[in-house]
Amino acid sequence: MRTTRTAIVLTALLALSLSGCSRGGTQTSATGTAPASGKKDATIIMSTLGNPFFISVKDGAEAQAAKSGITLNVQNADNSDATFLNQATTAISKQTGILILDPVGSQSAITSVTQANSASIPVMAFDRKPSGGNLATFVGYNAVQAGKNAADALAKAVGGKGKVVEIQGILGTNVAQDRSKGFQQQIATYKDITVVAQQAADFDRAKALNVMTNVLQANPDIDGVYAANDEMAMGVLSAIKARNLVGKIKLVGNDGIADALAAVAAGEMYATNAESPYALGQKVVSLAGDVLSGKQVRGDETLEGQLVTKETVKKYAEYLLGIGDSASVPANLK
Repeated sequence: MRTTRTAIVLTALLALSLSGCSRGGTQTSATGTAPASGKKDATIIMSTLGNPFFISVKDGAEAQAAKSGITLNVQNADNSDATFLNQATTAISKQTGILILDPVGSQSAITSVTQANSASIPVMAFDRKPSGGNLATFVGYNAVQAGKNAADALAKAVGGKGKVVEIQGILGTNVAQDRSKGFQQQIATYKDITVVAQQAADFDRAKALNVMTNVLQANPDIDGVYAANDEMAMGVLSAIKARNLVGKIKLVGNDGIADALAAVAAGEMYATNAESPYALGQKVVSLAGDVLSGKQVRGDETLEGQLVTKETVKKYAEYLLGIGDSASVPANLK
């Protein structure tokens, strides 16, 4: 959370405290109750496994599945709506115990959700929320608050004044829309800060490098950048390094992947709003187990991240190691 709240939010994150807040757009039951199927298998379709965040989600999910005795079938849609739909259709035809979705696009995922609904297969989603259909539950981090946290951190980093840039994610997803919404709402409260550029780089490192290179050509005197995920932040950092502007341009990201934590520790990046993907994967499979057992679950489970700066990065690394996520911790922080 905001820097002044770091100790409080760390405690909340360690406890994985949840709030049942609705993020809108999808029809979910008030209780998320589903009849027990007696099955102990689940299919999880990931939007991509080409991003360290989602690799860590998979690792957390597989670790929890092993503990819970759930057979987990992990599929990679490789950021393709068509592949995602085909994988979901196949899982439904094989009568998977529960279908767990991380949509490529919030709108395109509706078909898969409604197919599962028609087949009486419980379906849940995480991180990115389908825009329609009935979910047993949705679990994800508070994306609007993440954007607000980033705005406050960036404002502090630039001393409350100057020119800043927003690099957005895949705008067809609710998480990118919500992070941008939160950032824009909060940065607007700083009257001496101007957003001079706002461009999407689709949560992709290489695209962010190209976008930021072009932005710097048009705006060589910017003071700060918010990248809506750490993969894009790493691309932005490469563009900043190419112009020898590390330290002059303050950079804030989101997720808390290993590369970003290393950059924060080195002082190359001011902060990241850390949202442990490993903990998310654990929570997803834990909830899937509850649904398979017919237990009552909430329609929405919202996890809160925390702002990690150079002063707090070591403590956050210790938290990750404590939950078994050594892969997300750079060697110099272990």
